[in-house]
Amino acid sequence: MQRIVDSAWKFKAKTLLAGVTINNWQSKYDQLRKEREAYAAVSEKIAFLNLEDNSDRESIRQQFLDKVALLEKAQEEKEYQAELKRQMREEKERQDEPERRQREAEEEERRLAEQQKLIEEALRAAEGAHREELEKQRLELEQKIQEAHAQYERAKSMAQLTKQGHVYIISNIGSFGEDVFKIGMTRRLEPMDRVKELSGASVPFDFDVHAMISCDDAPALEKTLHDSLEKYRINRINLRKEFFRVKLEKIINEVERHHGQVEYVADPAALQYLQSLEYAENEAA
Repeated sequence: MQRIVDSAWKFKAKTLLAGVTINNWQSKYDQLRKEREAYAAVSEKIAFLNLEDNSDRESIRQQFLDKVALLEKAQEEKEYQAELKRQMREEKERQDEPERRQREAEEEERRLAEQQKLIEEALRAAEGAHREELEKQRLELEQKIQEAHAQYERAKSMAQLTKQGHVYIISNIGSFGEDVFKIGMTRRLEPMDRVKELSGASVPFDFDVHAMISCDDAPALEKTLHDSLEKYRINRINLRKEFFRVKLEKIINEVERHHGQVEYVADPAALQYLQSLEYAENEAA
């Protein structure tokens, strides 16, 4: 009987340990505890057999905790690699986008100049109202050429900068509750693309932007804010999780202390979240 009870317990413990993942370890741990209690209960019910406790509880518990620790470490490494790839992808996009915009602006400027040349040729032979219309078109094209050239110069300047970017302060009360903010940075020329990326399928609601701060050294400002708000950080282990439980006023004070005055939005729109609450209330009514 001892062998049967011990074998059943060891098989169940081994099966539970083999099935542990980063997402189910808590439920597996609860199952392991219940199986251990069941093992002990069998011994109590048939006490006349004087069964020994061979559950090796502490050893199995330690094996379980060791596996969870390894899984958490592997998950952190996976997240680190994913973040590294994202940064590399973003850096490549940041480097490629100004060059692309330069080419597009240059092509647009060339196209407009060719149109202007045709209009100038037509002006030489035009008279009256037709000449006035052509002159108007020529002036409009001249303005567009200047704008295209300005875009080219902006893209060229951006390509020469390595640290310029945006530090963003965003929240998602539907997903994380109130007074929880993510403080990050992006070098993308269109910084809202990063916010849209974060508002993907991994969260039920879109992020709201409280501030989008343009600065010459975005990585430095981001680090300064993270350091000054360290005690408000939610995850003290994985520092790549850039979430802080703190009042927005405190964040803005730190921004203004280290960067200068900025414009910000105090109250999140949280449209999808509020609409979802409204639907739920209507269904419950």
